[in-house]
Amino acid sequence: MFQRYNIRDLTTLMEIEKKSAQYTSQERKRFGNFRHELKSTIIKHAYFDGYFDNIGLSEEDMTYIVRGYSPIRISANGEEKRLFTIHHIKPLNCGGETISSNLIPLPRNFHDFLHERIIDPQIKNMKIGDKKVLVAIPDFSKISLSMMMDPGFRIQYHKFIVDEYHMLPEEFNKNGRKNDRQFIANWYLSNFGPRK
Repeated sequence: MFQRYNIRDLTTLMEIEKKSAQYTSQERKRFGNFRHELKSTIIKHAYFDGYFDNIGLSEEDMTYIVRGYSPIRISANGEEKRLFTIHHIKPLNCGGETISSNLIPLPRNFHDFLHERIIDPQIKNMKIGDKKVLVAIPDFSKISLSMMMDPGFRIQYHKFIVDEYHMLPEEFNKNGRKNDRQFIANWYLSNFGPRK
């Protein structure tokens, strides 16, 4: 049984303005000159205490990070494990800057969930100069690392945005299954449930 979370209290709103590809590219380039600050950004987040103890960050890892990739470790059975990625709290293409106050390290699976299910669907049809308020953005002052790593948290988060904001994934609409609760429940488990 999953632990229950009050997702409403763990999310916030964010005002954004869609920026040009040139702005986004310029901010991405700043990553390359941001190594010292980037390392400080990673280490300063209290909820990651203990998470980095056995990871260590080599120069090669830092090169991966500034290029937008996640550091990788090889597990005992030879599988690649992507550790975390650096997230721009306000997205780059919506006026976010590459500065410490706008950066946070997130577990890779939570970062991908956040973009694919919460942020990107809200900004995909915006044009340069359009303004909008994004909904259901994580309040990182209230969300812990253990929550982000919990598949039950992601299931409840996604259920919240579907129920509250009707942000249905394209899979539901394509299959004409918007009202099929069993289909939706199976979809949640296959996308966010424990990996076999």
